[in-house]
Amino acid sequence: MKLTDAQLVLLSAAPQREDGAVLLAPNLKGGAASKVVGKLLRDGLIEEVSAAASLPAWRRDDDAGPRALRITKRGLAAIGVDGGPPTWLALESPTRIRALSSASITFNSHRG
Repeated sequence: MKLTDAQLVLLSAAPQREDGAVLLAPNLKGGAASKVVGKLLRDGLIEEVSAAASLPAWRRDDDAGPRALRITKRGLAAIGVDGGPPTWLALESPTRIRALSSASITFNSHRG
């Protein structure tokens, strides 16, 4: 599987966070963000979860509320990270949302 530089940067930063969150660069917005994230979601390298606790929201879904992105075991393997499963992967896996509906996406103007 071939990843772009932007996808590699997103995936590589996530394991350094205690929560495994994938954070979008401030300059990655709109259609470009949807394209980069959509491919990672479709390939199962990241998952979309409820933005609770320390997970920063990347978008708001009309029905599901704030959504966050988190790296998966497959994503860790894609960037060559091995070892035991991180804390966030040991938790029960939330429902994964694989398709992005541009009609229901509202990007946050503030990312923390």
